[in-house]
Amino acid sequence: MTPKKAVTEQIISMLTNNILNEYGNEGFEGWCEDGVVFENTYPNMSEDFYNECEELMRNVSPIIDDLTYNHLADF
Repeated sequence: MTPKKAVTEQIISMLTNNILNEYGNEGFEGWCEDGVVFENTYPNMSEDFYNECEELMRNVSPIIDDLTYNHLADF
């Protein structure tokens, strides 16, 4: 598992939950519990792995949130 794959899995899970299953919308950082999701989903990884996941999560959050709220969500 790489940080890019871990973040991608969470993006897919969030979009599936929020858009396809219509369970409501939330921001990507909220979905990831500010990074805790990586520790819970991928236990026993290195601290560097978690830090890289969190950094990437924060970098892509504005893009994912824009996609969700302004282009995909049905309010």
